[in-house]
Amino acid sequence: MDKLRFIAVLLLSALTATIVYILLHETGHMIVMLSAGSKITEFSILHAHVSGTPGNYTDFSDLWLHANGMLLPVITGCVYALLYNRNLKNRFYRFFSFFLLTISFSAVLAWVLVPILFMQGNAPGGDDVTKFLSNFAQDHSPLLVIAGAAVLFAAGLTLMIRRGVIRNYIEEIKAVKKS
Repeated sequence: MDKLRFIAVLLLSALTATIVYILLHETGHMIVMLSAGSKITEFSILHAHVSGTPGNYTDFSDLWLHANGMLLPVITGCVYALLYNRNLKNRFYRFFSFFLLTISFSAVLAWVLVPILFMQGNAPGGDDVTKFLSNFAQDHSPLLVIAGAAVLFAAGLTLMIRRGVIRNYIEEIKAVKKS
């Protein structure tokens, strides 16, 4: 029965972390939309989508519109990691923390891969990174995006290691294997 409970907590924490990530991602877009004068007409976590009326976007705000979907979860993840209590033995907390931070920081890897595809002419259409690069790459090298994303990912991974998030996740996995 303990293994069944373990699986339930694992799945519930992963689902909750995914929902929180989507909420943060779409809220990141929404913040920029509102700052540009858009009126939000739809916000859906289920469909991972936010839309609104046209706003007064500049080239700069357009860049932020596409980047902030990644940046808000990363910034929130960094703050969460800094506040993480490594001594708390709650299994849900440990799993949720691991999944939320892993999802948030791993999403940055798209900002490494898509610029490579963009430089080869194979970037996916409609993607936040592709939309960002369509504007950014007119005056700057996509290599800057790759470098920035690599630094963000390394910082997030370092925080997860130093704050004990990964260690506690592994500890929970090992504990269930012993039982």
